[in-house]
Amino acid sequence: MPLNRGEVNPLGILGLRKLPFIPAHFKTIHVDHGYDVRMIEHWIMFNLKSRYAFKNRFIIDDKNKLIDVLEVGLEDPKEVTLLYLGCPYLHNKKEIW
Repeated sequence: MPLNRGEVNPLGILGLRKLPFIPAHFKTIHVDHGYDVRMIEHWIMFNLKSRYAFKNRFIIDDKNKLIDVLEVGLEDPKEVTLLYLGCPYLHNKKEIW
């Protein structure tokens, strides 16, 4: 269970929650680099319980331009929806000077 419910995740204690790659069965979303990734990761650690991973990717947008995005992968598809709707850091871009 997540930390916000007062229970510790065994995968977090063993250091196995964050993976260095995104397995094929993970569900993913793409996040622009204008967001604060450290705060998104903190929100995932505090509010979600499944394994997760971050990966830099290049994708082609609707204007046929190659753009650099951060791909966030979560093991539980329900938690992807929760991340997208509930994480306040996905709705506030940080200012890049």
